[in-house]
Amino acid sequence: MLIAVIGAVLLVVATTTLHLITLRWLSGAAATIPMMPTIRILVMVLVMFAAHLGEVVLYAVAYGVGDHVLAIGSFGGVPTREPLDYFYFSVVSFTSLGIGEVFPHGHLRFLTGVEALNGLLLIAWSASFLFATMNRLWEWQPFAAPEAGEALDDPD
Repeated sequence: MLIAVIGAVLLVVATTTLHLITLRWLSGAAATIPMMPTIRILVMVLVMFAAHLGEVVLYAVAYGVGDHVLAIGSFGGVPTREPLDYFYFSVVSFTSLGIGEVFPHGHLRFLTGVEALNGLLLIAWSASFLFATMNRLWEWQPFAAPEAGEALDDPD
C-alpha cells in the first residue's frame, strides 16, 4: 500500500506541476505571440488538451508499471495487454467517466481513485482558466433590442 500512496502523491505533484507550467506558459510567453483572439483561444484549448493527454499518459505508465513491474494490483474485465489499454483506462478514470469494462484490483484501485480526483481538479482548473481568458479576449456583439412599443414577454 505504501508504494501506491507514494506513487499517487508523486503523480499528483507531477501532473499538477505540468498543468501549472502549461497555464503559466499560456498566460506568459505565449501571450507575447501575436495572434487574433479567436485563434489564441483555439490554441489555448488545444495546448490544454495536450497537457491533459500528457497527464493521462503519466497515469497510464503508472498503471502499466504497477501491474507488470511492482505487482501492486492487476486489472479485471476486458484484458489489458497493450499500452493503449492502460491509456484507455486512464482516460476513463481521469475524466471520471468510469465505464467499468476494465476495473482495477489491489492497490491500483487507490491509484484510480486519486486519478479521478486529480483529473477533476485539473479539468476544472483548465475550464476556469479558459473562462477567465475568454472574458478578457472574447468580443461580444451587442444584443438586438426590441423595437419601441414591442412587448418583451409577448408569446406571439
